[in-house]
Amino acid sequence: MASRTELQTTATELVARVDELRRAEAQLGRRLAAMRAPNDTDREAMRFITDAPADAPATPGSLAAHLNVSTAAITSLLRRLQERGQIVIAPHPADARSKVLRPSLRDLHSPADELTQRVESIASEFTPEQTDAVTRFLRRLSEEINDLP
Repeated sequence: MASRTELQTTATELVARVDELRRAEAQLGRRLAAMRAPNDTDREAMRFITDAPADAPATPGSLAAHLNVSTAAITSLLRRLQERGQIVIAPHPADARSKVLRPSLRDLHSPADELTQRVESIASEFTPEQTDAVTRFLRRLSEEINDLP
């Protein structure tokens, strides 16, 4: 059984590593913005569009609700994705007033972005038990972050 001091040291170390991760992520965001590369919102939008079932494709409205952003922000985001050739915007088959969003064939068959590939490579270094512990920690951390005002 770990002593109280050992547990405090472990928790302190985790806090320090999370702070490092936050700084690295902020720096990555600034570099991506400077290169006009896909940002986190663009990647989350692509996941949502790609994961939508064929019989219920993503729409600009459903994407806005999923991302919790305004329609103006969605218009800008969709323009970026379309200019990069990542999505196709088509008339909605059942609602002439709406559009459907689908990943382009090029994007469906492209490899994961570089960061995702690196995360997958690092994750493969861990045992299933270690992966479960890290997953539990990250899930709880995400819940806490989402609960902040």
